[in-house]
Amino acid sequence: MSSPTDLKAEGIRHLELFDASKSSKEHEASTGYSAEEVTTTPIFSLPAHVALSATTKINGNNNNHNTFPQYGVLGNRLNGPAENPSHAGLIYNNISAPWSGFICGSQGSGKSHSLSCILENALVQSSPAGKISSPLAGLVLHYDKFTSFASTQLCEAAYLCSAGIPVRVLVSPTNFMAMKEVYLNMPGISGNTKLTVEPMYLPKKDLNIGMMKTLMGMNDKMSQPLYMDVVMKILRDMAIANQGRTTFDYQLFRKLIDQQEWTKGQEVPLQMRLNVLDSFLEKKTTGKRSASAQNTWEFRKGTLTIIDLSCPFVDPDDACALFNIAISLFLKDRHDAGRIFALDEAHKFLGASTSEAVGLNDTLLSIVRQQRHLATRVIIATQEPTVSPELLDLCNFTLIHRFNSPAWFQTIRSHLAGASVNVFNAGQVFENDLFRRIVGLKTGQALLFCPTGMFVSKETEDHVVEEEKGWKEEKGDWSGEELKADLPTPRDMDYDSVTSVDSKGLLSGEHQVVKLGTGFVHLQIRNRITVDGGRSIIAQ
Repeated sequence: MSSPTDLKAEGIRHLELFDASKSSKEHEASTGYSAEEVTTTPIFSLPAHVALSATTKINGNNNNHNTFPQYGVLGNRLNGPAENPSHAGLIYNNISAPWSGFICGSQGSGKSHSLSCILENALVQSSPAGKISSPLAGLVLHYDKFTSFASTQLCEAAYLCSAGIPVRVLVSPTNFMAMKEVYLNMPGISGNTKLTVEPMYLPKKDLNIGMMKTLMGMNDKMSQPLYMDVVMKILRDMAIANQGRTTFDYQLFRKLIDQQEWTKGQEVPLQMRLNVLDSFLEKKTTGKRSASAQNTWEFRKGTLTIIDLSCPFVDPDDACALFNIAISLFLKDRHDAGRIFALDEAHKFLGASTSEAVGLNDTLLSIVRQQRHLATRVIIATQEPTVSPELLDLCNFTLIHRFNSPAWFQTIRSHLAGASVNVFNAGQVFENDLFRRIVGLKTGQALLFCPTGMFVSKETEDHVVEEEKGWKEEKGDWSGEELKADLPTPRDMDYDSVTSVDSKGLLSGEHQVVKLGTGFVHLQIRNRITVDGGRSIIAQ
């Protein structure tokens, strides 16, 4: 039986498992947060950056820029419609840390503009919008129901080529010439940019059983056509025979498929699927052309690859399956360069309940859950927040641009903390006010929700109440005591100017680095540093 002395000694040893490093303790004592919490935040304000840098210097680290080594300005915080941009209102995107973002809003509200600004922050090395010493490698997935050359919608991210970024657009081989014509003649782009358009071919050497299941549209969660049972058996038998080898023998797979006896009802849809698959698999090539095909799936720092599968012969389900494979290939060599990938206009292909769309959604959820381990940043840009409520739940930050749909608002309210918190004990009034603010957003403005975002607040409750007079006068029935409750938005905090935030104020408690928590920030998204290709076309 252990003596009390032995148990005490054992307890002391166990307590050592909770002992943080000295530097971590000093950091948390001075800021209230661990070093990891600070360095991994996806969003921070300029006052917070100044305050944290001052704290780092006091703690004996003279390298004041280690807190956020890479960042880019996203927008400027607004208190009201007439407020001019200020230093204290600058909001930044932390490019060093992996994160995930969700952008939604109606057509023309500024979604693609915000997406392009974030991509600029991550890819443009000599950028006037921030500090990037080691650019990421970027991938954007885009799909539009192609009807004609005149009406197809190209991916606005292609305009990043105007800043000298090498942009490569991979398109459906069956629509290569039409899409090449669209991209090489983008309005406002001269012919001497680093923009190339190539047909997309999947490398056979990288095919595996999992990819084949994805390309064939197999999903355990969805009901499958009967012929898929036979295809699954063929793949299972090949997997057993192929153990120890990494490559997948596509020619053998086709041979085994052709040996089966199919009914007409089975053979027609199966052949349609196989024909699409065949059109995207690399052809037998030699010499320079073969080397070029291999380079297609190399993603270098500071480059952007756009996969645009707009094509009369590619439906949304085919696009989802091919996007799923492209993401796998994109993340394969992620240790060579940090990764950022985005889904542009995701509502055009991700919202369906088919096995391919569900499979792509599951892949995205898995990546977002593992983003820290995959060194990957993910952005979902869509009109409809209903396209994937699970992604809303998991993403680190959300940008809400203008929309008018009450149904969309209910999704936002159900999945974002800052939209659901009821601090006034009068939920309906708060909801109506928040919805009114979303509907009233101007083009290029957004509400930013980011619970782990870092900001600076001056803890002066009387001033906070003074700031809230606008709420009181507007609603006409709020008392001072009610206004002293936890306030619903970060615009209610007293954000100090950059010049007033110093180490003395931070350490004395006058200034505090705070998380955004259940609040939100009203933002004006910055101007693009590349050509803006998303402006509305007005009839003359």
